[in-house]
Amino acid sequence: MDLLNSLINYDKELLLFLHSKGATPWDEFWIFITNPLYWIPLFFILFYVGFKAFGFKKAIIIAIFTALSAAFSLLIVHFIKNYVERLRPINDLSVNESIRVLIEAHDFSFVSGHSTVSFTVAFLTFWILKKHYKFASLIFLFPILFAYSRLYLAAHYPLDILFGMLLGFSIAFCFYKILNKFFLKN
Repeated sequence: MDLLNSLINYDKELLLFLHSKGATPWDEFWIFITNPLYWIPLFFILFYVGFKAFGFKKAIIIAIFTALSAAFSLLIVHFIKNYVERLRPINDLSVNESIRVLIEAHDFSFVSGHSTVSFTVAFLTFWILKKHYKFASLIFLFPILFAYSRLYLAAHYPLDILFGMLLGFSIAFCFYKILNKFFLKN
């Protein structure tokens, strides 16, 4: 139990350090970045890129699988958050006196849904497109910015983000294996 408490304390200290690097002129930028609605144009671009690489029929199948992987990610995150019940930094009395509260959130923190879903989509997209596009790895800018926004806004601890990334990787891997076996190899 001491190891877990030490890890949690380190996680809090790391968040406080990262959050302290924020500056008021950047607040609106990170609030913009953290809003999932502003990322919708990216998904239309990804559909277009998939269409150019695979044609319309396969691009539709890829889009459906991507949406299913995102929905599955959200379900898993919801289950984990309600099982673990870790308070968000902005709601945690042990740290919220030391941070600037820029947003409100009332659900739990572990694991980060933003991190999990965005890394699920990014890994899945990367594996699908890497043979067709030299710069497919640029897709990782999306989840990195998205996840960092959650730290900047003190909506999550670093471990929430890290485990969200790992969970997103795992979910994307499973969906990619199914998609590759039944639809992409043809």
